[in-house]
Amino acid sequence: MKQRLPLLFAILCISSALMWGAFSCLSVEQKGGSQEEVVSQIAPLAESAIVMDMRTTRVLYAYHEKKKMLPASITKILTCITCLEYYQLDDLVVVGKEVLQSEGSAIYLKIGDVISIRDLLYGLMLCSGNDAAIVLAHHLNQNESDFIYLMNKMARKIGMKDSTFANPSGLDSKTQNYTTAYDMALLMSYAMKNETFRTIVGTKNYQCHIATGTAMYFRNKHRLIQSGLATGGKTGYTKQARRTLVSTFAQANFEIVVVTLNCSNDWYFHEQLATYAFSSYQPHQALSLFEFYKATLYHGKYDVNHVDFIVPIQTDEQVVYQLFFLADGLDIVYLVEDQVIGHIFVKQVKT
Repeated sequence: MKQRLPLLFAILCISSALMWGAFSCLSVEQKGGSQEEVVSQIAPLAESAIVMDMRTTRVLYAYHEKKKMLPASITKILTCITCLEYYQLDDLVVVGKEVLQSEGSAIYLKIGDVISIRDLLYGLMLCSGNDAAIVLAHHLNQNESDFIYLMNKMARKIGMKDSTFANPSGLDSKTQNYTTAYDMALLMSYAMKNETFRTIVGTKNYQCHIATGTAMYFRNKHRLIQSGLATGGKTGYTKQARRTLVSTFAQANFEIVVVTLNCSNDWYFHEQLATYAFSSYQPHQALSLFEFYKATLYHGKYDVNHVDFIVPIQTDEQVVYQLFFLADGLDIVYLVEDQVIGHIFVKQVKT
């Protein structure tokens, strides 16, 4: 027995060392280290990643965030918000032969089904229905190309400078969409301002009876939404793109979006990035309503009903702001040490 103890002790030491090494590689706690040190710890988990404050679009963490990559089904975020801005939710769609072109994940639509835009959008976002994507696209002029034009127009409007879209589903065997983690974070930040979009992507389970009588049941594929950790998001996967994921998280008066492209351990990584962001940044009110009214007194009226002036900052950061008056509103730019970190736009009220 005495001869076995040294061997057992050695095995335990080696096992402990290996376990400690594994956990230390995945840790994102910032224990007094620089942003570069944090990046070096967590970057290997994804080929591209970003954490963005959804209010101001301040980047809180980034790794190869502007590398152009295949998005897979997170493309459907753009498909959904495009539909919400151009279609009516209660409009009915008759499913045509275009559905036969669909492959992969589906809500199992059949030719002749009559279904509302609303139900199609739930199937699109919760079940990642590629058949829903193609039916929604064909609803515009019975021409998928016209819808793809609108998708790219929407992307340019949002500021997605490094993105191009060739299909509404994210499938990449015939045509390819290209985007970046940064652009997808901008897109999700924009889309979540739409209350209907926010409701759809935050739904865990949905059921409906389409006009032709068929009952449909949709369960959200996003594991962190099902667990209650995330407030919204979208999953994606193809053999070429690998796993892609978008998640939104909220804590007090602070909401972030996390995007990863080609990340095999994405559920864990998104949780860890959210923990890092909420522990490293605190919401700070950069100016008061009184200061805002005083600064804009002679420039007209602005819609501040759903606007606040909060920006996430780290300890010891001093944030300042600059006002830029535009034809249709006001851009408030936040700076730390003369570096632009984010902004918000306030619409002007026409009188």
